[in-house]
Amino acid sequence: MLIRIAANADVFGFALSEGEMAALDALDENLVTGWNPATAP
Repeated sequence: MLIRIAANADVFGFALSEGEMAALDALDENLVTGWNPATAP
């Protein structure tokens, strides 16, 4: 089990291309799922 935990923690062993980043950025719909306490009444 500890080996799987260590493997899951190793999240820095990859890189995304500019095309992949652009595809992820295109998913943003500027939706808010919470409130901002700095602007709430």
